Amino acid sequence: MKRLVSPTPAVLLLLVAPLAFSASSGATGPPPEGLPPARKIPGLTAPDTYPKGCVDCHIRYPEQKLDERFSTLMAGWTTKVDAGLLKKAQAAAPAGVTLKGKHPQTPLGTKDIPRSCLGCHTKASRTAPPFAQMIHLIHLTGGDQNRFLGVFQGECTLCHKLDTATGRWVMASGPEI
Repeated sequence: MKRLVSPTPAVLLLLVAPLAFSASSGATGPPPEGLPPARKIPGLTAPDTYPKGCVDCHIRYPEQKLDERFSTLMAGWTTKVDAGLLKKAQAAAPAGVTLKGKHPQTPLGTKDIPRSCLGCHTKASRTAPPFAQMIHLIHLTGGDQNRFLGVFQGECTLCHKLDTATGRWVMASGPEI
């Protein structure tokens, strides 16, 4: 005859904790009362107003007399990069690299933004700032003076897209509009 042993409190906690977490996280069933509604996040809990990422934001804004298209920006950067932008890019540059203040000519064009940028701006690049570091410094620093923070509220999902089937984040990429 087998003798039943009462589980210790630690064993009970291991058995019950996953159930408690599942119920409290809203993973199953309705959310607990008193929680605020989920924040409206483009592409997750609200419509994705910029599904093509970079190229949906980097457009002409005639009412503001701005042309933020990459073809226009690159044409300017091959002559001279704005001091503020250069400072951010330099901060992301590999150790020992001093950026020259202008972007080299590129044959890649604007047919696949930002994917075409990633050939030079790799994580392991020894000559160009890695894309992720550089773009985050450009878009997420500078407070009220930063257009992305002001106009687009620094919303991550405007660039980063969640594949809800796999849980992986991807960067939208496509031709300039």
